[in-house]
Amino acid sequence: MKRFLILLWALMLCTAAQARGLQFAETMSGYAYVDGEFRNASVSLKVVIHDIDAWRRNLDTPASVTGTLVVDRLPVQPISGTLTILAPAPGDDGRLLTYRFNSAMLQFNGLKHVRDNAGTEVFDAMTTLRGVFQPVGQPAPGVQDLLYKSLWSSELHFAWWDPVVVWNFAASFDTIATPWYQVLEVQGIFVKTVFGALAHTLFPWLM
Repeated sequence: MKRFLILLWALMLCTAAQARGLQFAETMSGYAYVDGEFRNASVSLKVVIHDIDAWRRNLDTPASVTGTLVVDRLPVQPISGTLTILAPAPGDDGRLLTYRFNSAMLQFNGLKHVRDNAGTEVFDAMTTLRGVFQPVGQPAPGVQDLLYKSLWSSELHFAWWDPVVVWNFAASFDTIATPWYQVLEVQGIFVKTVFGALAHTLFPWLM
């Protein structure tokens, strides 16, 4: 019994030393301005927050992004990049989700802008991604250009009105390196950080 307790204690210490993470999938569709014309486009992304506690302490900590990009009259392209979730917007109220990813052919830089005290409008802000597709290697527009000068030419939407899309999104959430008794805590950290005061109303079982 004593040996079992020692092993259990050692296992708990090792688990506590690991960074707790979270991953989820996001699919968006809309239009992309590519080669001088607007084309239908969609992205399917896997987002990984490798350390939920580090992200909560500093929202500039990027998550990693992998997935696929589909643009009319182009081959399906694997993509990789980063997503900064809810970092403070420079010189403005609110926070930004900043997407940066590229394939072998195209690079993308874009934003979702969530204003402070957005209320239920947070759903529209969290599901509308505006940005720019460019050939790989071109100078990319900065956050200031996208946010204040509206220098975006492409728009992708998460279809929050489609129950199948919402179900798949919710079902995709999974914790990483998290013991079973901390799963709800990790999920709650994400939901409370993203939705703020609305979290208690929308997701009471996590709060």
